Amino acid sequence: MREEIAEHISLQMEDNLRAGMAPVEARRQAMLKFGGVEAMKEDYRAERGLMVIENVAQDVRYAIRSLQRTPGLTAFVIFTLALGIGMASGTFSMVDALIFRPYPVPRPSEIVTVVGTTHDSNFEDFSYREYLDIRDKTRSYEGVVASADMEAVGFSANASETPRIKGGMRVSGNYFRVLGAEPALGRGFRDDEDTVPGRDAVVVLGPAFWKHEFANDRGVIGRKVRLNGAPFTVIGVVPETFPGMMIFGQPDFYMPLAMAKVFSTDRQKNFFEDRDDRELTVRGRLKAGVTIEQARNEAAVLGQNFEKEFVKTNRGRGMAAATQFEMRTRDDEVEWKFSVIFVTLAIAVLLVACTNVAGLLLSRARSRKREIAVRLAIGAGRLRLVRLLLTESLILALLGGLGGIAIGYGICAWFQSIKSVVLMSDLPLMIPFRMNTRVLVVSILFSVGSALICGLVPALQSSKTDLVEGLKAADVDVPGKKRLWGRSALVVAQVAISLMLLTASLLMVRGFQHTLLDGMEFAKDHLLMTTFDPRLVQYDGVQTKQFFKVLKDRVRESSGVDGATLTQNVPMGRDDFEALAFVPDGFQMPRDRENFTSVMDTVDEDFFATMQIPILRGRAFVGTDTADSPRVAVVNEYFAHHYWPNEDAVGKHFRLDRSDGVPVEIVGVAETIKVRDTFDKNADFVYVPLAQHRIERMVLMVRSNGDPLQLVDAVKDVVRKMDPNMPMLQTMTYEDMYLNRAIRGPAVAIKLVGAMGLVGLMLTVAGLYGLVAYNVSRRTREIGIRMALGATSKDVLRLMMGKGMALVAIGTAMGIGMGFGVERMMDSMVFNAGGVDLVAYAVVVPLLFVVTMLAALVPARRATRIEPTRALRYE
Repeated sequence: MREEIAEHISLQMEDNLRAGMAPVEARRQAMLKFGGVEAMKEDYRAERGLMVIENVAQDVRYAIRSLQRTPGLTAFVIFTLALGIGMASGTFSMVDALIFRPYPVPRPSEIVTVVGTTHDSNFEDFSYREYLDIRDKTRSYEGVVASADMEAVGFSANASETPRIKGGMRVSGNYFRVLGAEPALGRGFRDDEDTVPGRDAVVVLGPAFWKHEFANDRGVIGRKVRLNGAPFTVIGVVPETFPGMMIFGQPDFYMPLAMAKVFSTDRQKNFFEDRDDRELTVRGRLKAGVTIEQARNEAAVLGQNFEKEFVKTNRGRGMAAATQFEMRTRDDEVEWKFSVIFVTLAIAVLLVACTNVAGLLLSRARSRKREIAVRLAIGAGRLRLVRLLLTESLILALLGGLGGIAIGYGICAWFQSIKSVVLMSDLPLMIPFRMNTRVLVVSILFSVGSALICGLVPALQSSKTDLVEGLKAADVDVPGKKRLWGRSALVVAQVAISLMLLTASLLMVRGFQHTLLDGMEFAKDHLLMTTFDPRLVQYDGVQTKQFFKVLKDRVRESSGVDGATLTQNVPMGRDDFEALAFVPDGFQMPRDRENFTSVMDTVDEDFFATMQIPILRGRAFVGTDTADSPRVAVVNEYFAHHYWPNEDAVGKHFRLDRSDGVPVEIVGVAETIKVRDTFDKNADFVYVPLAQHRIERMVLMVRSNGDPLQLVDAVKDVVRKMDPNMPMLQTMTYEDMYLNRAIRGPAVAIKLVGAMGLVGLMLTVAGLYGLVAYNVSRRTREIGIRMALGATSKDVLRLMMGKGMALVAIGTAMGIGMGFGVERMMDSMVFNAGGVDLVAYAVVVPLLFVVTMLAALVPARRATRIEPTRALRYE
């Protein structure tokens, strides 16, 4: 632009010279004709938008210089914002992983899950036959796939190697093709490899398994491996971009559904024919232009057709289509609920941090009153001043955001470090929380939001500075009802939010305590547990039955053993329990229901004695409860009261599946315990004897008269003598497993929420201290006058403390209301406690009052030591 202006002036000057002017006069006339050069530049820049860019650059440079003049304040503000943004970012990584993170496939929004619906659940699985019908009879999808849950599979690289437990998943032949996750090496399953049961023993490896088991060997294609003792051929390796469709699991390998017989857990069911053997998750990829509502309507119609066509297995069962969000926010899952609670509380911490910073910036704005007044006096616009001050806030917030991202990474690293504590399993489980692009974007949004929250009010207040007052040298308090209203409101907000955070922390602790006291009355110590799966070494049903019988008898004969039992699942274990469909005798069934369902476990006759679960009425199982004797069961007390509230359930019967099904006599009523997790509501539960319901995979529980780990070698010796190739799985003390599930996992939540409450309290203390100290500094001259007129130290202390304590009282009242809201949210989502926990408020409110009173007392006492003669000269 400078060269262009010079060219214009030069051309005009040449014209003037040709007209006979002297050189000096020619240049002067050329300049006069062109006009003001600087004004022309300003107009040009304004038209091109350059002025805005230059102004922003100037604001940034000035803001940086201004912040450098107060390094202590700048560092404190950045640290405070980093704490708030870091906690919000770290906890949002949980929400992202559990709710928002899309499936790791192309066009993930097209993937929907087809679910069965019943009176008890809206998220039921399907059988293989049902999957085939859904695949062939729906028109809303480009393709429909099915997969079973990840399961423990015995893997050995060669026939001579002892099997090791790995995580395998059975999938349909079109699984990788429909999801768009074709193997990066080799190939996926062909459709014909999923049609003939037991014919095509092929396997596709997961990327992590290929890396650590085969060292990324590209020659692995075509290699033979053994799964559950059967030879399989490796045909492909899944790409790195596809860790699987699970949140917490990453399968080691995938097998076709046609090989289900090798991995079947229930030999009494025919996976390929029985329509009620429901163990498959069904997903579909929507066709272009098809909406989720259309898919739901089609599923509903198909479900009605199934109910009419297959009355015996599908009565009362419907069908629906669910989005990823709906699947991940199911009411029976608690992980996502905790993540929502955590991120809500973390945002509350961020608000405390923002209010603290806003208070500091308000104080800083007052110290800059003269600077602002001078800028206004020489012509600066108020909007420009607001922009300048907001620029400072934005720089602080962005630097705090960088620190917050670092803290967020630290929180995610902490989650990874406790993986072994919260995920005790032989299967390839993982902690999915990480700082990905989505979380980083949210962190930046938190930073920008913080800048607006922290800086907007101080900036607007500063731009309204009175020129006359601002240009005065004296820095005295300005009387009036609006004095300190901004900082006072911020302190009230800090106290209220801090009280809410502390209350949430204590409610979390007491909520977990309540869950641990209810339904946990069974033995946990002096127990060793180890799992056996004879399928891993190709045992048939007869061999499996004999193995478990001999195993238990020989272990009971070992030194130091007080008892032993076999169970399909242990209370509070990670494995899923089976469901039992039944019809109680004498119970009037609703017209739209053929049966009820209950969770069940398969146990032997020594289970209740070994686990010390009381039999309240009737008896436990005995040796005469065999496969040839009448069917029997033990139910929990809740079941008995549910169906026979005013009668003794012992001697009553229920029938399996339907009203004309096999009758089962209730021979005992056991105490109701929690069997799946600490947040279980009381529910029906049925125990059936192992002799009448044979299971392939069982857990051996051994009671010791000393340290249960001392029995590990004895059990190993027994197993080695019986079959040296039989692996012992998940060998540990039951107490350790229980602590992991019921104590250590919840302890992570308590630590996280407790840290939030502590940070909120610290920031509130800092904010209240700053307010009282600021109040003292503003009223130093007034205090001096009061003392000169005869006010005592107690009078001054009461004056200074009264303001702070009034704010604390207001904040406490608001915080109690906010605490009630958080308590209702936690009860409705997790604890199901109901009512108000008065103990929590009785502890938190006095604690907060004492701490905040001490925070106000320190600067207030300093006011009592002010010398009147010095205060009267204070400016």
